[in-house]
Amino acid sequence: MYVACTRDCYDTCVFEAVGGSIRPASLFPTLGFTCPRGVADLRRADSPRRVLRPYVAVEEGKFREVSWREAVRVVVERLRESLEARGPQSVLHVDYDGNQGLLTWDFPIRLWNALRAASTDYSICSSEGKKAIALHYGTARGAFPRDMERFRAAVFWAVNAATSFIHGWGIARRRGMRIAAVDIAMTRTLKHADVPIVVRPGTDAALALGIARELIVRGSVDMDFVGRYTVGYEKFRAHVERFTPEYVCRVTGLSRGEFMRLVDFYEEYRPLTVIGFAIGRTLNGGDAARAISLIPALLGIHRGFYYSNTEGLGIDTAYLRGLHASGPSRIIGMGSLGEELRRGSLDFIYVWNSNPLVTLPGGNELRRRGSAFLVVHDPFWSDTALVADVVLPAPLYLEKEDVVYSYWHNLLTYNRPVRQPPGESRSEVWVMGKIAEALGLKHPLIEEDPWRAVDVAIGGRLAELRERGVMELETPPHDRYETPSGKIEFYSTLAESKGHPPLPRFVEPPGGTVLVFTSEPLHTNSQFAETYGPVPPAVRLSPADADGLGLGEVAVMEGSRGKVKVKVVRDPDVPPGIALMEGIPKDLDGVPINAVVNGEGGPYGGTPRINYTQVRLSPA
Repeated sequence: MYVACTRDCYDTCVFEAVGGSIRPASLFPTLGFTCPRGVADLRRADSPRRVLRPYVAVEEGKFREVSWREAVRVVVERLRESLEARGPQSVLHVDYDGNQGLLTWDFPIRLWNALRAASTDYSICSSEGKKAIALHYGTARGAFPRDMERFRAAVFWAVNAATSFIHGWGIARRRGMRIAAVDIAMTRTLKHADVPIVVRPGTDAALALGIARELIVRGSVDMDFVGRYTVGYEKFRAHVERFTPEYVCRVTGLSRGEFMRLVDFYEEYRPLTVIGFAIGRTLNGGDAARAISLIPALLGIHRGFYYSNTEGLGIDTAYLRGLHASGPSRIIGMGSLGEELRRGSLDFIYVWNSNPLVTLPGGNELRRRGSAFLVVHDPFWSDTALVADVVLPAPLYLEKEDVVYSYWHNLLTYNRPVRQPPGESRSEVWVMGKIAEALGLKHPLIEEDPWRAVDVAIGGRLAELRERGVMELETPPHDRYETPSGKIEFYSTLAESKGHPPLPRFVEPPGGTVLVFTSEPLHTNSQFAETYGPVPPAVRLSPADADGLGLGEVAVMEGSRGKVKVKVVRDPDVPPGIALMEGIPKDLDGVPINAVVNGEGGPYGGTPRINYTQVRLSPA
């Protein structure tokens, strides 16, 4: 029996379940090993911080235990009041990828779409880059793991793969691939790379367009490939002419030698380029993703990049979510939750699969949300659950049936429960059904059997998947492009039709200190605090910056939205002008760091620019 980790992670490890325990399966591409979170999953399941029964708040921070019947009654009464008084646009469901199961995340959204409640735009992670790359390729799908084996080299761009993409990194290392890496600080990945490149935040687009120009100038472009499979090359060539080595080095902070080493690497090895989701969370992020993805096309490589492969799996998540029959009354950007709460536009908020108080820009406003009623369905007493009006117990992925996919590899896994859910934990589908029943809601989206919906979404292969446990999905041909021209579009007609610039653009970043986040090995977003303790509230600064600002061991970090108090770590691996934080911590007073982060969305997919937050640091 197999079970796949459902966490929001590139790797989506597959395990064998044996006698109530799990061990990493020796399948490609997860290769029989897992990360510190996967190792600790069973231990985490027995955490004393599990929510075991339904609770209703009696006053701030204090709850009384109730039956499921009572909890559902309280939720439905308040929900009905909100719908009748202020309409479905005042009701918001907040959910994300805390569990990537089709029945945990996607199917329950049907209830809220049937009610026409407001929805977030699901932009926090990969949306900006996906929509930007799709302007040139039709979708953002790129190379799959088996494709990786045909490359001699890889570029890991804006992804700390040695920490947060361990199996992609593992394939590259085991095959002896040459590795280049691009990031804003000397991360663990860069320290192991053959060509480490440190750039200023927000300048990746300039670097990519400069590489493209240099390859063109050197005559290294595969013109046969360009002629057969692309359109708009001449306009692109004219567009990149201003990105000379001198200009690129000035804005990125690279020396000419460093820049040329990366160009040489692309020219000699024609590598696979892994583009991290972090790129979409920075200034010029969507344009950087566009520009980086076009470099392989110059070198004659079909989809010679990896960003997100969700669109290449053939899973109809729109059907699972019920969007074929009904949809939200309005869309709220994930970076705008705090603004909505401050305006008082929300009356009822239902959260599952997410911990928005910590993970969303402005999510700390949930602590002072006025009259808005908050319901949280979660396995643990998360930060959001602790301030809720109603808390409902949920099972972990090891405790229920589900179907799990990956946004990197193409393995589909049928999860069977390894252990019984503790206490009165109930699945998301069960809870949604009870809420619909108590509302008296009759709608085809609610009445369809959940497993039938999953079967439709995966192409009628549920019976086969149940029998096999895990199966490899077929992937589309790499030379098929879903653009208007059917080719790679260097000059994007789709962008032009949407009012976006048809060619990747670059705006020079302003000066100042920029807060940037990087991955941390023991936590996935806010998960695993109950196992490994909280993420330390530490900001890493160059010694020159810390000393120049007169900082001691503690500093106040202030942004346009608020301020927090953090520990100061002097780190020579961090360049001047950068405040680097690992993971998503809370500050020394328990205030989420999201109190200061930039919630402004990018132009393509709306992803908040949390990796480009201008801050001021001062002694505490």
